[in-house]
Amino acid sequence: MTQLPKLLLAGCVALPLNWAHADTNHFPLSYSFVGAEVGFVDSGNSKDKSSNIDNLANYPEYGLTLGHQFNPNFTLMGAFSYGDAETRSTDIDTEILRGSIAGRIHPGKFRLANWRPFAGLGYSYTDIDVDGALDSKTEDALYLEGGFQRMVSERIVFEAGARARTELEDGYVDGQVFAGVQFLFNRSYPQAPRNQLPELPAPVAPPVAPPADTDGDGVPDPRDLCPNTPRGALVDEDGCARELTREIKETLYVEFDLDGTDVKPEYFDDIGKLAELMTQYPTSRILLEGHTDSTGSSRYNQNLSQSRADSVMKVLVQEFNIGSERISTTGMGESQPVADNATDEGRATNRRVEAILTGKHTEIMQK
Repeated sequence: MTQLPKLLLAGCVALPLNWAHADTNHFPLSYSFVGAEVGFVDSGNSKDKSSNIDNLANYPEYGLTLGHQFNPNFTLMGAFSYGDAETRSTDIDTEILRGSIAGRIHPGKFRLANWRPFAGLGYSYTDIDVDGALDSKTEDALYLEGGFQRMVSERIVFEAGARARTELEDGYVDGQVFAGVQFLFNRSYPQAPRNQLPELPAPVAPPVAPPADTDGDGVPDPRDLCPNTPRGALVDEDGCARELTREIKETLYVEFDLDGTDVKPEYFDDIGKLAELMTQYPTSRILLEGHTDSTGSSRYNQNLSQSRADSVMKVLVQEFNIGSERISTTGMGESQPVADNATDEGRATNRRVEAILTGKHTEIMQK
């Protein structure tokens, strides 16, 4: 067997293994194709002929096909094939060249396990040459065929079937089984149906309702950039509340014993009120300034005043859960007395921590 017939046979066997990925039910409405075919001819019905050229052994046959499916029910196909046989009694090589043309019919939608059946009637002209001899012959034959086809991919069809060929002059019948592949081009598919509905009168548009104003601020929802404005708020043209910002400033005094840094419990209520303001205004911050009287050295008093400020900060953080990042402390030493250091009362007043709360509070203006 030559290389080309081997390739044709391998292709016809391998391609059907890939059909799981194809749409095996829907052939195009019409298409053209070229293809390849491999078959096996049973010439046993001619073995009683005395002539070598009429008495051939069974043989394989390979061919090329060309055709066109005109509609889902009819295909016209031509083929050219080659066979390499031997005479049955003398084993002489014989070449068979055959040209065929056939018409096939298909059921439009019937499928058998996704295979489309076909049946055909055709004519073939055959030239038979015996190697090394003067014998040669041509034959005219009619044949019937039937088989099944399946889409392997969007452009590949696999088919298999059988033929019965009757030689017109001598009347003997040869049988043939075959398999082939076809490559499709010039495909056409059915168009999606168009809905043929009567034209209806144009609907009458309902009256247009005024746009909603969900938050009741006087600005319709499509233009309202602040859709959840509190009731009664004064708003701008975009529906956003007008705001007033004011500054917050509160001062606290905490006095200490001589040379002491502990915060006396009597000041906890005042420190707690300051913590409530800090909770109410979460953007506010507090500065704790520590001070001393003039007793002792300036360096000692500077450190003592810082320790007093840190003690008040500790109370705010531990007792009232104020974040330390909102608190600043500084020691002022004896530099800023508020009373006379020459008296006991004055010195007691100067031993203190001043707490200054600052921040900005934004309020929504009311109508």
